[in-house]
Amino acid sequence: MGIGITQDHRDLAEAARGWAARTVPPDEVRKLLDAAPARPGRPAYWDGLAAQGLLGPHLPEADGGGGGTLLDLAVVLEEFGRAALPGPYLPTVLAAALLHRGGAPRDLVRALATGERVAAVALGAGSLTAAANADGYVLDGTAPPVLAGAGADLLVLAAEGEESSAGQVWLAVDAAPLTVRAQDSADPTRPVAEVRADGVPVPGGRRLAVDGALVRDLAGVLTAAECCGTAAWALHTAAEHAAVREQFGRPIGQFQGVKHLCADMLVRCEQARALVWDAARAADEAPAVRGLVAALATATALDAAVGCAEDCIQILGGIGFTWEHDAHLHLRRAVTARQLLGGGDTHRLRAARHAADGARRALRLELPAAADAFREQARGVIDGVRGLDPAAVRRALAPTGHAAPHLPEPYGLGAGPVQQLAIQQELAAAGVRISDLGIATWVVPSLLAHGTATQQRRYLLPTLRGDLLWCQLFSEPEAGSDLASLRTRATPAEGGGWRINGQKVWTSAAQWADHGILLARTDPDAPKHRGLTFFVVDMKAPGIDVRPLKEITGDALFNEVYFDDVLLPADAVVGGTGNGWRVARTTLDNERVHMADQLTFDTGLESLLDRTAQQDGAVRARIGALAAEAHALGCIGLRTTLQQVSGLEPGPGASIRKLVQTAHQQKVAELALELLGPAGAVREGAGERALHGFLMSRCLTIAGGTTQVQRNVVAERLLGLPRDPEPRPLI
Repeated sequence: MGIGITQDHRDLAEAARGWAARTVPPDEVRKLLDAAPARPGRPAYWDGLAAQGLLGPHLPEADGGGGGTLLDLAVVLEEFGRAALPGPYLPTVLAAALLHRGGAPRDLVRALATGERVAAVALGAGSLTAAANADGYVLDGTAPPVLAGAGADLLVLAAEGEESSAGQVWLAVDAAPLTVRAQDSADPTRPVAEVRADGVPVPGGRRLAVDGALVRDLAGVLTAAECCGTAAWALHTAAEHAAVREQFGRPIGQFQGVKHLCADMLVRCEQARALVWDAARAADEAPAVRGLVAALATATALDAAVGCAEDCIQILGGIGFTWEHDAHLHLRRAVTARQLLGGGDTHRLRAARHAADGARRALRLELPAAADAFREQARGVIDGVRGLDPAAVRRALAPTGHAAPHLPEPYGLGAGPVQQLAIQQELAAAGVRISDLGIATWVVPSLLAHGTATQQRRYLLPTLRGDLLWCQLFSEPEAGSDLASLRTRATPAEGGGWRINGQKVWTSAAQWADHGILLARTDPDAPKHRGLTFFVVDMKAPGIDVRPLKEITGDALFNEVYFDDVLLPADAVVGGTGNGWRVARTTLDNERVHMADQLTFDTGLESLLDRTAQQDGAVRARIGALAAEAHALGCIGLRTTLQQVSGLEPGPGASIRKLVQTAHQQKVAELALELLGPAGAVREGAGERALHGFLMSRCLTIAGGTTQVQRNVVAERLLGLPRDPEPRPLI
């Protein structure tokens, strides 16, 4: 998965990747590592790059561009970052964007789009000053280090006005009258330069109608897009090496420490891509909104690039520390970008400031025209349930199929993604909420796919109406996430049916449930998953003992459940004897799609944002980091839904969200308690609520599969790392 998610963007990424591989392969890039700093000319590939239309995909056709958007450019930049493309591509396309937005003469913009000129941008004024005169300005002083400035013939420079009230001006300056010196840079493939002006005249028509905030935001988003490519290269290189490099008789990718490191790299990559994707889309929003999402994307992507490059070297081991391997080249590029733009906390603080001032980014889902008919159809049904409570809404809508439209008829509408989302939008517009199904969300697909006609008639509609409450009887004291190790036995009963003996634990709502779904071992001699059978259990059956477990909060939501010779009828089996594992893992081909329009900061984070101004810089940076995670989660969800609507593979979004969201909620709860100070030590008032939220959050990274197990799953299924070896039998 890259920054671009549409088929057009995937094709664009593939074209850019192919061009870079053919034109500037890694051997060509490495030649620059030992080159002495000098004033380079135009890269040999520049004309070819222009011929491909890759210098101006974000510019209007009238300016020689491709008529696309900043997102198109971000897609290209990610691929060129992956290839560590040397030279002034990033500075030139950034300069072109600023010239276009700043109202520069059209011939200047066109010259950059067609490859006639090469440009660079200083990201601050340094000591440059601009004295106004009748013809324009006179420029004096030195700019801060300018990325690829030595190869540019046009520079976008900031300068302070001669008088303190004049403010900062941005100028497009020809390089010829400037003194430009390539510096010995951290990244030799794209060295920074010292740029000095000594009484250099600049015509008034070369002043750009931009400000420092716009320059910072665009520079951040485009650099972040390139950083996504750096992080992606590091992730691919590390995972590929871990899959084949053997130590102690097995691939290092089997070691959980390596596997988790790779999984964390993937999470950072996907968060960065999602944030850059949205920041590029928000480039024309109000300055505060643009600044918020640009800061979130910049902070996340810069840190992802540096962190993934560092972790890649760690996984490569000694070979990664050699000059001959390309790993340090990508690390140098990432570090250079971070030094020029500022560390992650710089941008997180800016994001927190924008958010505290009220900036919010709404994520909206635009559906195709075909959704109109679905909306109209749903509206007539939904109008009849306005004003009802959520449970009553479910009871009324279930027989119509609108309570679960993704299900096949007669229980749903057999709705595809577009119809499902159209119904969700109509429900939201009408202010109608449907009560949640809880564990039944997983029960219904299993019964639909594997249940008998009798089981379906008995359970499905009452469940969808909310008349039946379910619990899940899977986990056991010696088998939490490892369901293959279940010990609860089901043995054939005299006269038919099954007798159940054993214990389950961590069963939510068992004390209130009408029925449960049970995995039990019916063949103790069968290997692992093959001897399991899936049962429907009446929770009021004789021999079932439900014992609530008092949790660290003082509540008792979980339970131990004991089975003592519990007799189940033969028709309690779902999917046939020995097929329990397959039934338990069932998901419908026509999966549920969910994505309402939303603001990505939930109530817990909103509460923290309201108190940002009262906190010190360290706390504000933490709040900014939480804002980045929250917005990334929303963007990942929207990207996944858009791909489903388009009929494309949804990508790794669901797995990434699980890993990020649970830890994110824990961090929000912990900071909320921490900020109460001494009041958080008292179980009264706000302290009681915050303490309860903090304690309750600890279950989030355990329930439904621990974070550590989820990392294993992500590394194995998404990155192709080898599965853990089978445990050796005890002697």
